[in-house]
Amino acid sequence: MSIKNLKIRFNLDKENDRKAYEYLQGADHSYSKAVISAICEYLELSERTATEDAFLERVITTIKEELAKANPLGGLLQLVQAPPAQIPAEKENKAETEETVMDFMDNF
Repeated sequence: MSIKNLKIRFNLDKENDRKAYEYLQGADHSYSKAVISAICEYLELSERTATEDAFLERVITTIKEELAKANPLGGLLQLVQAPPAQIPAEKENKAETEETVMDFMDNF
């Protein structure tokens, strides 16, 4: 048999149960279609969130690794040494680099 029958109970003293019950009472289509639609949307959202979280974690890890390669002492050396005098061209390049990095980060 390809049709399965389930029973569901709502405790109207609990807010989430009451909201779900009220939603079903106002649904334009059958209870079954409303419940099936809600479950499928929830599962798709959960899967998408997990995928996005994993991607974001990979991006953060990659950025941290690349920053560590560029400056293995993590900025400690800069705290100890006096900063060298920058010539105007270096300042301009640094400003462009910072702007590029900020534009890249705005994409997230």
